[in-house]
Amino acid sequence: MTAPMEEPGGTPLAVREATEDDATGVRRVVTEALLAAGFPPPDEERDQDLVHFGFYRERGRAAWVATTTDGRVVGCAAVDHGEDGQARLRRFAGRGLDALAAEAVAFARGQGYAGIEAVIAPGTDAAREAVEAAGFSAAGAGNELLYRRTL
Repeated sequence: MTAPMEEPGGTPLAVREATEDDATGVRRVVTEALLAAGFPPPDEERDQDLVHFGFYRERGRAAWVATTTDGRVVGCAAVDHGEDGQARLRRFAGRGLDALAAEAVAFARGQGYAGIEAVIAPGTDAAREAVEAAGFSAAGAGNELLYRRTL
């Protein structure tokens, strides 16, 4: 577990590796973020990783949660296999995004990925700001969705 941190406003949070017990909280945080950005909620068929959270226990994959002092999941991030030796940052939502991004980057580097990429949906400014602060940059001119960082 990483050291406790405070969000602006003084709310203490901790970031740790996610467990099976966190699956419901992760689904809630992801659903809230999608709905707030104007997207449909996760779909059981399309979003199998949220249904079967053990998906992130396989080699090269991992997930983390940000929690309040009472253990409530308020943020999440996950790393999955991408293409061409890249890791993919997924399920990046909620609070504690700077610390969650740092965990994801450190994990991807430790797994030997060449880089890490994230698709940041429109309307999720906090996620975009967090990946930019973690050293990601837009993949190309006019591409406001795909962000990459070389490791």
